[in-house]
Amino acid sequence: MSEKKVLIVGMSGCSSSGKTTLSKITSEVIPQSILIHEDDFFKHDDQIPIDPKYNIANWDSPDALDIPLFIKELDHIKKTGGCEISNKLIHNNNVDDLQKFNLDSNFLTQLKKKYADLLIKHSNLKIVLVDGFMLFHDDLLRSKFDIKLLFRAKYSTLKKRRGARPGYQTLDSFWVDPPYYFDEFVYKSYYDTHKKLFIDDDVENGKIRPIYNISCFDNDDNVNIEEGLEWIFQKIKENC
Repeated sequence: MSEKKVLIVGMSGCSSSGKTTLSKITSEVIPQSILIHEDDFFKHDDQIPIDPKYNIANWDSPDALDIPLFIKELDHIKKTGGCEISNKLIHNNNVDDLQKFNLDSNFLTQLKKKYADLLIKHSNLKIVLVDGFMLFHDDLLRSKFDIKLLFRAKYSTLKKRRGARPGYQTLDSFWVDPPYYFDEFVYKSYYDTHKKLFIDDDVENGKIRPIYNISCFDNDDNVNIEEGLEWIFQKIKENC
């Protein structure tokens, strides 16, 4: 039997870009796939950096995550095709209820078949999906992904979606955004850490610099979720 080829697919984007929803649905239609969440590598509440201006926890700083441990897990997955650390971490499942999207059952059936056929053709392939808001900002971390997918939406769309959420379960408590948090923390951190990826630092409309080999999908409210799911399949297929 030939050795398994592990394909690690990074699925990233600003908070509320749709990355977690798309990652979760995609994992459900790929046979024997693995889905891990970067959010599971958040540090404990008392270890989250405190913003000096607002004197509150900055959950959107890269330093809020245990990146070295995350990289260690990605290296283990690449080598073995299985998780070592993720299974021991608490997953708080801060994601929208997938039922609200009313996905067409025929579409999902067809998508499952496409992935099944793909894995029959590439029988030695193991697909691992990684969902996270800080996957491509760091050179070392970015290098761990065989396929790099970035989901993007307009500032106004992101702010509206984020504002509709009641809050987020953390390891030790429940976080509710202060009124200024999206502008001063979520979007500012996303812009500051991701602008270098885009030509002219244009995170909303610009093209990704070719050197980074990242594929970008615009996922605004006018885009059907099925379009995003089909796009993911095509990107995975192209890279098998």
